[in-house]
Amino acid sequence: MLISTMTALLITTSAFAQETKPETTTPTSSEPEAAAPEMTPEAPPSDHSQWPRNLWGVYGGLGLPHVLNFGVEFLDQSKTWAVALDVGGFSYKPKDEENDKEEISLGSFALEGRYHPFTSSFYIAGAVGTQGVEAKKTASYSGQSVTPKVKIGNTFVTPKVGWFWQFNSGLNFGVELGAQIPISKKVDVEDGTTDPVVINDPEYIKNKQDVVDIAEKLGEQVLPHALVRVGYAF
Repeated sequence: MLISTMTALLITTSAFAQETKPETTTPTSSEPEAAAPEMTPEAPPSDHSQWPRNLWGVYGGLGLPHVLNFGVEFLDQSKTWAVALDVGGFSYKPKDEENDKEEISLGSFALEGRYHPFTSSFYIAGAVGTQGVEAKKTASYSGQSVTPKVKIGNTFVTPKVGWFWQFNSGLNFGVELGAQIPISKKVDVEDGTTDPVVINDPEYIKNKQDVVDIAEKLGEQVLPHALVRVGYAF
């Protein structure tokens, strides 16, 4: 009887202890949670479809029919068009003994425009300008030194296509092909003497015709146009 009473008392005490056991809670921090790092949007890619500003440039080149070319140009920021003022020149004097007094010279001035239809290196272009051609040949006739001379001035147009590359350093490079087409002309022939003996000399007549033929070929015919150029823009 005593044992039963003590067992019942132990069971009752254990049950009471379990009911009155305080609940264990996880302490809550009073500090606010750290905010998630703010996402910074990526910088947009640079626009390669145009230059950061309009550009001015100078250039020089070698080509045909004007062997030496120099120019000043304006390059629009959009990369679609450009304009230029171009001057060209050529002078030739054979060094052989037979023709050591023959001389041919050519000079030109032109305004040109370029259009890049795809904002790429390829372009189509056109130029309008004036050109002066002079050919002369000095020889002795009847003891006189006489120089027949021919001057031809013309206006021309030059349709052409080309490729132009502009680098970040400012340097640029280009090539172009086309045709120089004369649209008007003015011919001036100087005999260099009034002596009828010389003017009627068969050798003089032949030399004079040679000079005229050279000038007409350069000043009156359609000529191929080609240019390789190097420049700098800023």
